[in-house]
Amino acid sequence: MIDANAYIGEWPFRRLNHATPDALLRKMDALGIEKAVVSRLENVLYKDVMVGNRELHQIVQEHPDRFVPAYTINSAMPCWELDFKRCIEEFGMRNLRIHPNYHQFTLLEPHTTRVMDASLEAYAQYHMLTGNALALMACAKTHDLVVLLTLVLEDSRWHHWHVKVPPVTTTDAVEAICTFPDVRFLVCTGRYTHIADIWRRAYKNDNLYFDVSRVQGPVDDIEQLCAQVGADHLLLGTNCPIFYPESAKLSIEHAEITDRERELMLSGNAKRLFAL
Repeated sequence: MIDANAYIGEWPFRRLNHATPDALLRKMDALGIEKAVVSRLENVLYKDVMVGNRELHQIVQEHPDRFVPAYTINSAMPCWELDFKRCIEEFGMRNLRIHPNYHQFTLLEPHTTRVMDASLEAYAQYHMLTGNALALMACAKTHDLVVLLTLVLEDSRWHHWHVKVPPVTTTDAVEAICTFPDVRFLVCTGRYTHIADIWRRAYKNDNLYFDVSRVQGPVDDIEQLCAQVGADHLLLGTNCPIFYPESAKLSIEHAEITDRERELMLSGNAKRLFAL
């Protein structure tokens, strides 16, 4: 099995199990997970994501047979282009993680305005952040990267009362997917309704994939997604250590789907997407 969506690191708002590399490896061994695509969890909140990216690179170097890195870039920060360049040249980046909600940028085209009543300054800031995000996606296309787009990191009921972060909207996700159809997107932590909505609206979806870490209903959710989206576009992802990793694994193992569909979701699609 291959976990297509996991993290290594601590979270400031609550104690997490399996946060260290060794703890995550023990949990992977217990669940029979051979490899995991991992990002540095602290990079969700770090202003300088290269601190976390360097730590991640060192960890992966120590466990190259178990961890596949997905480096984080925040296009809302100055000099993000240099961070991207360093990840490509120093770390050989092949997978890119983005958190548009925590890093406060949008993937919508500039013509799609959300600030009809905002000031001219706010409108200009909106266009700047949008342009940076689209430029980052263009860089991902140029370098043939897999983009892990995380819709939410944790249930909003767990949010600290001073850090209420809204989810990335399905409209943002669809806009990016359709604007860059040649980029391989793995949309992470979407609920059943989010996955169904994005798949229905993204008219260019050959390179679109979803993890099932947050698919928690309705009854027969995995079976319905296999029928609507296709098992060849669904991957095991746990969002560990934020979520309990057993949940996504059991949902696939106990779904009434064919052995071939189960194999694709547990490992086949990840091997193909991440060239493992």
